[in-house]
Amino acid sequence: MILRRALACDASALARVEDTRPQAAGWGKSGFEGELAQPCAQIWCACEGEEIIGFAALRAAAGHAEVLNVAVLPDCGRKGVGFALLSRALEELKQAGSWQVSLEVAQDNAPALALYRKAGFVPLGRRKDFYGAGRDALVLGVNI
Repeated sequence: MILRRALACDASALARVEDTRPQAAGWGKSGFEGELAQPCAQIWCACEGEEIIGFAALRAAAGHAEVLNVAVLPDCGRKGVGFALLSRALEELKQAGSWQVSLEVAQDNAPALALYRKAGFVPLGRRKDFYGAGRDALVLGVNI
């Protein structure tokens, strides 16, 4: 597995990975193209050969970063791909001067919660009905 920064030409492949994960943000190709054009954005992708099998999208500014979207192909899940992506992204953010990272995750998204806890994220708060009626978001954060 190779981890690398995503390029503009990867937008379609990133959207295909995202399409396999209904809990992902739902940006689609144009959303990835727009995000990749942002100077504060970082999108890391995991590749096996030429195929993108997962990604982690973040934004960073003024010492703070936010995890926006993480997805791994279903048949590549539970193999450490998401953790490798998140770890690489956090290390790069730290080297670039970020010291704090936060995110929102659905309270019922057990796989994502396990990933973020493994990466050191802790609960900071809750956003009631953030993902619709009865689906709160947990706000998590970590100092890096």
